[in-house]
Amino acid sequence: MQGGDSCRLIALNLYKFVDNPFTPKAKFNMKKFYQATYEGQRLMDDLVDLEIEAIERILKKVEGDEEPESIKMVEKETWELLLKTGREGRRTGLGFTALADMVAALGYKYDSDESIEFIENMMKEKCRAEFDSSIDMSLSRGSFVGFDSKIEKIKHIDQTKTTPVRRAVILAAGKGNRIQHLTVDIPKCLIEVNGKSLIEQALHALSLNYVNEAVIVVGYKSSLIRERLGNSFEGIKIIYVNACDYETTNNIRSLWDARDYLNEDIILVESDVIFDSNLITDLLREKGSSAAVSPNHKALSGTLVNCDDQFRITKFIMNKDLNMLKKNIDLFKTVNLYLFRKNLLQKQIIPRLDKAIRAGQENIYYESVLRDFVDEDSTSNLIAVDISKNRWYEIDDQRDLDAAEFMFLTRSQQFDRIQELHGAYWRYGFIDHAYLYNMYFPPLGMLEIFERNLPEIISNYPVAQPELARLVANWTGSNPNYLAVANGASELIKILGNQLFHRIIIPTPSFNEYEEVVQPEKIHRFPLDPDTFNLDIDGFAAAAIKWGADNAIIVTPNNPTAMSVKSKELIKLAENLRKEKCRLIIDESFIEFSTEESLENIIDNHPNLAVIKSMSKVFGIAGLRLGYILSSDSEFINTIRDSIPIWNVNSLAEEFLYTVGRYRREFIESCNQTRLDCRSLYEDLMATDGIEPIEPDANFVMCKLSDPNASGFDITRKLYIEHNILIKDCAKKSMIEADRYLRIASRTKEENKKLIHALTMVL
Repeated sequence: MQGGDSCRLIALNLYKFVDNPFTPKAKFNMKKFYQATYEGQRLMDDLVDLEIEAIERILKKVEGDEEPESIKMVEKETWELLLKTGREGRRTGLGFTALADMVAALGYKYDSDESIEFIENMMKEKCRAEFDSSIDMSLSRGSFVGFDSKIEKIKHIDQTKTTPVRRAVILAAGKGNRIQHLTVDIPKCLIEVNGKSLIEQALHALSLNYVNEAVIVVGYKSSLIRERLGNSFEGIKIIYVNACDYETTNNIRSLWDARDYLNEDIILVESDVIFDSNLITDLLREKGSSAAVSPNHKALSGTLVNCDDQFRITKFIMNKDLNMLKKNIDLFKTVNLYLFRKNLLQKQIIPRLDKAIRAGQENIYYESVLRDFVDEDSTSNLIAVDISKNRWYEIDDQRDLDAAEFMFLTRSQQFDRIQELHGAYWRYGFIDHAYLYNMYFPPLGMLEIFERNLPEIISNYPVAQPELARLVANWTGSNPNYLAVANGASELIKILGNQLFHRIIIPTPSFNEYEEVVQPEKIHRFPLDPDTFNLDIDGFAAAAIKWGADNAIIVTPNNPTAMSVKSKELIKLAENLRKEKCRLIIDESFIEFSTEESLENIIDNHPNLAVIKSMSKVFGIAGLRLGYILSSDSEFINTIRDSIPIWNVNSLAEEFLYTVGRYRREFIESCNQTRLDCRSLYEDLMATDGIEPIEPDANFVMCKLSDPNASGFDITRKLYIEHNILIKDCAKKSMIEADRYLRIASRTKEENKKLIHALTMVL
């Protein structure tokens, strides 16, 4: 406080700026917040004038008071000082309230990385609006005379550690040929991610970092960009540059077209990248030129870089160079955001751009210029800035757009989106304890065979059913005539449901897909013991006979309980049902993780017995999709085969069947390791308060929540939102108190430990 001055305070209620609070559509209205902050600053300045008027009245009253002058003197001096400093200092403070309410309303966990990042961005916007309002008032009302720069040194929130840059160059000329269904009517940069265009999101991030001028290179449907943005956006002046021959040239020409604006420090942005504003802040912390990079991820494609110990970029690796790389080299993916200082632009980049354009190299990427510059200058000092703590995604096709939309949702919204997905989880960066598969197979050697043979595999038709059956028989030792091979067990289940299931009986809870393929009136659900989840075999047989079932289905180990039915009991059941012309179908998709023996070897003696296997799960090849059904009933098998398209199994899956026999030992070891890991997980769950696991005989564990009021869905949701871990709740299973149960897939020891720790935090 300068000179005894007082401060005028107003607080903004942050909760009031949340649109659709506590819903999946919750969003902070940043535009409304900026306006309120701007006007709030002006209002406080108005309050200074009102205060001055009040002080003047107070002084008149003090003059008229009857107290002795010695007493009035102290009071008068105080008010006169406040009057003087009020006129000269005009000090105001714009605070805020309801921060926690706002965070909750947006679906963030308080003090999470996500909430902190958002609050930082919000505070930057507040600071920007305050400065804008103060500058405008100084122009219209005059600067206050009591300002002391030595005391009141103005700093950007991040400017203690950053070097500001006022200009950005944004390349936005392209159409986006790999996402044509969206760019028929609009340029690529106007594609929206979660309701806001890519270029608007980029400009917003730049504005939060006090960039005040954007040079946008436009081409395809440029009028739409001009209409959308106008001449300014969130305080950023916009200059448009028309890209020459954008349809036949690449981004090197777009950058060269903007060469007149490369006469000072710039931030170079490609308009098909979505990113957090803090990414720009991280770049600005470098005093020299820098490139935003992120650890290479298999879901991404494009230019890579290699760095030395000081994180200077030593090599740019273009797509065409990737096959020549040595293995086990540390690589980073370029984010297509750069900070180029004037010196580097003038001495290195612009001359090389000119040279490339004069040589007719208009159809290459500007990264080629950077590659050549770095190759020729070992002390280039182009610094790689690891921005992996920030969110970003380059959008080239629909898959990229889907991933970007997911990434930039709130954690709560992400969870809701996952409930609609049925796979491809690896693209989204969370730990998957929901899907059930072998973590230790296939081995690396097997994958290398795939890699070597990939051109032939993908360019040739696969084999048909008879040969597929022989390939599976080579592994199982079964008669090939007893086999029908499918694109995963799910294909077989659907065929059975559509053509061969008329009246079925199944223990519940169990794998829901069997229940979903037939009409409700064709199903008899036989409940497992609600306390132990054991199957009463005799009771099940009696119920099947009474119901007149033509097919009885048992999943063992069961999904979701992970409990097995003893082989001898199943054999007895098959014999009893044979007399009633009822087929017994045993789903053994997890049997290799069990202590029980498969029934595959006794098929010959039981024509009413059929065994289904999901090879996708037990071999860790869910993406290849392989499953089979085994039965000595040739008519039954032929009916299934007749329902299968000729090339229902792809060539990669076929190659797997050709190759897997070489790795039988590795397969056995992988199953053994899976059992050990799952056992350890079960023991850790036993020691965890608030949860009651059921001893498993598979690669997953079903658990009951101890609290009768607890919700499995809520726990699942919290695990994802707060710890980036996905498990499966059992709310949709046919069982009593289904929402109190969770199903947890075992992964590696390290991942299982992380899960246990996370569970202790949310239970």
